[in-house]
Amino acid sequence: MKRFVQILALALVINISATLNAQTTYNLDWGLNINGAAASLTIEPGDTVEWTWVDNLQHNVASTASAQESFNSGLIQGQGSTWSYTFTEVGVNEYVCTPHSSSMFGTITVEEALSIDDKFARNLSFTLSQSTNRLRIQSLMQIDELVIYNLLGVPQIRVNVRDQYAEVDMSSLVSGVYLVKATSQKAQTTFKVVKR
Repeated sequence: MKRFVQILALALVINISATLNAQTTYNLDWGLNINGAAASLTIEPGDTVEWTWVDNLQHNVASTASAQESFNSGLIQGQGSTWSYTFTEVGVNEYVCTPHSSSMFGTITVEEALSIDDKFARNLSFTLSQSTNRLRIQSLMQIDELVIYNLLGVPQIRVNVRDQYAEVDMSSLVSGVYLVKATSQKAQTTFKVVKR
């Protein structure tokens, strides 16, 4: 009986350890003119990035000479094709599609122990078009809600999103500085926008 309890306790410890160390897989689209923020992530050691081809041309995913880790998918062709790589070292990994290096490039930054809020904040990008007053927000995690506050902390606009992309019309707001709070199931971040 004592031996059974020891084995059960060991199995429980192994299961808890595996759960705590579970890593994340991030998906990136990969095709002509996908570069910069749309092809860049900040992740933790052990996280995997999976690239999905969005056109029918031949592409690869190849680290540059300055990258922390060395990887190369080889040439792959076909819309819907995928290739993945698990990053294990802390550092910056610039990469390109060798045949299309001027229009297909990105950076995978690997940092130790990011909180969920940090992962959400670092993988969220936004632009505010001053001509259309439309705020565009993109995230690798699902955005559940956006709230735009004035500097007094009074909510001005609230939008339920439930997607990785959102567009908010800010034309009803006067010119000024606003704080935008983006929330996901387990994370939140706040950033500043200036409407002219």
